Amino acid sequence: MKGKKFFVLFAAIFFIVGCGKDSGRKEIADADCSGYEVVDFVSIPMEDGVEAFIVREDGTILCSGGDEKLYVCEGTGENPQEIPSSSFYGNLCAEDGVFYAYDYKNLAVVQLGEDSGLPEIHTRGIQSLVAFHTIRNMVASDGKIYVLAIPLTEENTEDFYSFGIERFEDYGEQVYCIDVASGESHTLGLAHITAEYCSEDGRLFFYGWQEEQYYLYEYDTKKEKIAQKLSFDSMGNLLNIVVEGGYLFGFDPSEGLLGIDLKNGEKTVWSSDVYAMFGNDLQFYRGNLFVNDIAAKEIRQVLVVDTQGEIRERQDVLDPAVADGTIGDAKEDKDSGSTVELPEHTPSVTEWPKRTETVTVASAAYLPFSAREIKRICGMRTKEVELPVDLEAIVTELMAGNPDVDIYVFPLVWPLTQRIKELGLYAPLNDSGIISDHIGKCFDYVTAAATNGNGDIWMLPMYEYAQVTWYIPENMEKLGVTPEELGTVDGYLAVLERLHGETGKYRYYNQASVFWNQCDALYDMVYNDYESGQVNFDTERYRSLAEFFWTGWDRYSGLQANHPWFFNAEQQQTGEHRAGKTPDFDRNSVIFKTDHVSSHLYKELFSVPEQSRIFLEGWRAIPFPSLETGQETGLASIHYAYVNPYSKQKNAAVEYLEVIAANQNRIVGLPVFFREDVEYYEELYDTSMPAFQDIYGIYKNSAVKYGYSWDLSMEYITDYQRGLITLDEAIERRQKIAVTGLYE
Repeated sequence: MKGKKFFVLFAAIFFIVGCGKDSGRKEIADADCSGYEVVDFVSIPMEDGVEAFIVREDGTILCSGGDEKLYVCEGTGENPQEIPSSSFYGNLCAEDGVFYAYDYKNLAVVQLGEDSGLPEIHTRGIQSLVAFHTIRNMVASDGKIYVLAIPLTEENTEDFYSFGIERFEDYGEQVYCIDVASGESHTLGLAHITAEYCSEDGRLFFYGWQEEQYYLYEYDTKKEKIAQKLSFDSMGNLLNIVVEGGYLFGFDPSEGLLGIDLKNGEKTVWSSDVYAMFGNDLQFYRGNLFVNDIAAKEIRQVLVVDTQGEIRERQDVLDPAVADGTIGDAKEDKDSGSTVELPEHTPSVTEWPKRTETVTVASAAYLPFSAREIKRICGMRTKEVELPVDLEAIVTELMAGNPDVDIYVFPLVWPLTQRIKELGLYAPLNDSGIISDHIGKCFDYVTAAATNGNGDIWMLPMYEYAQVTWYIPENMEKLGVTPEELGTVDGYLAVLERLHGETGKYRYYNQASVFWNQCDALYDMVYNDYESGQVNFDTERYRSLAEFFWTGWDRYSGLQANHPWFFNAEQQQTGEHRAGKTPDFDRNSVIFKTDHVSSHLYKELFSVPEQSRIFLEGWRAIPFPSLETGQETGLASIHYAYVNPYSKQKNAAVEYLEVIAANQNRIVGLPVFFREDVEYYEELYDTSMPAFQDIYGIYKNSAVKYGYSWDLSMEYITDYQRGLITLDEAIERRQKIAVTGLYE
């Protein structure tokens, strides 16, 4: 099982934090940089991506490619040579000139090659008794291999682990110590470890979480105990680390590549276009920091540390930050004194007066924005409160006037939205010039949704969901499919029927359950009028759709259990699940796919137009098919935030939302398509690209999806599929749920 099996990335953004005091700082910070030298490194492109790479003591670089092949090259990165191998190796490490790896096919830790020469097809097994679900990192030190991994158990065989969220998550990781000579292994008893690193001078470091704080540990391999511990206030969830030259380098998915001066705790965020998700993705050699750039599918050099311990950034790295961690127009090159121009399209951050309040935000799901970035911009901290999904319980809390919550975040499709607006359970935002200006520049339907009938601006949209059909024009043409055919649900289903059983190179990617949910919502919008009370699901149109979709799959059988006419990436997926890397992103094989815009536009993997091209080049998009011929309006769902009128600090809460409104493209982790002014998007997209114009046009011509049904479970579908009720009874229950909503 591959080590990089599953992960979720979130937006890469900047902020600055302070550093706590610790008696071990000086010992950990001590470093000899006299032997450092700048390597004139060229990037190593890998067509299928890089599974892992390691830089040996002599500068030799060994790569394990996504094509399951091994490559070796000298320290400059030039002329990588393939090395014959009979397995697939990853999580590489090296010590005393010898390479070690994890053999994915044989599930064993192995030594590559018999000596310090370049690895050959011959391997020596070291340890194969421990079964790993996911390996996060491997390092070699003092004749031992330290494996940071989630053990494989009967309970977690099919679990997905999401690394990269904004706070530490304990997935049961353990540090395994394997003796190279004997193969014997044991665990170290270190809990909550997120990364590990062996420095060039042989010191072993771990990074982890303890007592609501992140720590950097230096580990005594002889005594098997922590020798030094260094803490940092508000330090991020580093997924890998490098401790060299008196610095802690690391990747935080909410910030990007950062460096901490261990002597004084000063922190610099260097680049947001670095996505080094696992320990092997970040490597160091004599002053040169290398990264596995998963978006560009290459290994590249990002920073160098000179003999004086000064950090310099490679000029070809996108989106750098100036020394204080803020974004500037240019940055001085410390060696030459010349000025390096930054990319033209760098998402900006609005300067803000600092505040000290802690704002409490209540949400029934995860926060759709970065609390860390808000703190960096304005100083306000965020206390997150999770709400129950029970809508009646939430309404009871809202009407009771809980003063301990400052901001609520909800989906617009929840029926309590109507209650909030009708009862005025919000603090109006009209006095905020920033929010008023932002809302005034949104599409008309977004402005209308954010404005109550009495003229109050009552909420701030966070992000917007819309389903579209992405397609590859040349593939559609080869199979005789036209965009017009996919414009209506009936035409769409006719194409699926025609392509059903197609076993060639091209496939179509859809999930029947998601498609049905959108059809149900479209029917509700087109055929029902809740203001006049004219609501009817007992029609031939609804019945024909329900009968087709409800009989095609079991709602509780997982994504693999799809309707036979549909096909999705999970049905073809084997091995690792990487953001933007699943089969439905392969332009050579996709005909079309219908899904949320955010499921294709992985905003967390790009911050400038040059990077977003990865997800737009070669694609086109059309709206989700309509139920009626000629129906052009699409359907969008909004998540929003509003200020609790009973809050004890309404002014701070309003300013909190102002920070989001002024920096929404940077703070919100999902694609934002609220605004009518096209210039607003130029910092993230090449707005001349056909795919961008398609998506912009779809959002512009959409309508907001409101919620009226209090029962969100849709158990009537499950009961019908299990034979507990008839189709008529299922539709009758759908009708009752809708009608009940009229009187809530």
